[in-house]
Amino acid sequence: MNRISLMLVMSLAMGGAYAQGAGGTTVSTDPAKAAAVEKHAEELKTRQAQEATSKTASAQKSTHKQKAKAKAPATHKSSTGKPATAPKS
Repeated sequence: MNRISLMLVMSLAMGGAYAQGAGGTTVSTDPAKAAAVEKHAEELKTRQAQEATSKTASAQKSTHKQKAKAKAPATHKSSTGKPATAPKS
């Protein structure tokens, strides 16, 4: 029983070590690759800033429209008739 448990633990440890080594991180000293990665990072940053700005602007526009609609006078068919009179006591 102990041997089976030991073998199981060892196989799990080896599998974990293999999975850690299979990551997508690489090291490069090529200046052209570094410049390309930095340029791509700047493009992503710019795109995210533009998306955030456009979402904020569209949210402000929709809020402004809602406020403008709320200011419009409410009309109801009962409001076009005679004004209400108080009952006489």
